[in-house]
Parts: sequence; structure tokens; C-alpha cells
Amino acid sequence: MATEIYRDAWGIPHLRAGSAAELAHAQGLVTARDRAWQLEVERHRAQGTSASFLGESALPWDRFARRARLDDTAGRCFTELERRDP
Repeated sequence: MATEIYRDAWGIPHLRAGSAAELAHAQGLVTARDRAWQLEVERHRAQGTSASFLGESALPWDRFARRARLDDTAGRCFTELERRDP
């Protein structure tokens, strides 16, 4: 079965796929299209660089993210997931 993505009259995505892996890929595509801005904001938050575009009020979070090494933790988790399920 070919992967099918369509949106109804309200813009809600509906997905069909031949396997769980294909469905997960389609869901990732839809999420990236719909929420690219949010993915980008969260990337900056994890890296501790959100104050560069959100302003000085974001500095406390950026300090925390850098001290906690959130981006490093996320990277190590991703590497481990890839190792377990290539």
C-alpha cells in the first residue's frame, strides 16, 4: 500500500500507510510541515540559544539548558535509539 496523506475540509491530516514504519514517516512529515516553527524554537531552547531571538527574558532558561546540557543529552538519547533500532 502506498502512503496516503490528505487533509479534510478543516485542514486535519489523515494518514494511511502499509506499515507502522511508513506511517511513522508520514506522521513525521506532517508534523514537520505543520510545526516547523515549534521544532525550531525547541531546538534553540535545548541548545540554550533562545534569547538570541526571544530576548533577554529567555536568558534564565538558556543558562539552565546549557548547565543541564540538554542538547548533549538529547544527542546521546538519539544515538542510543539508533543503535537499538537501526
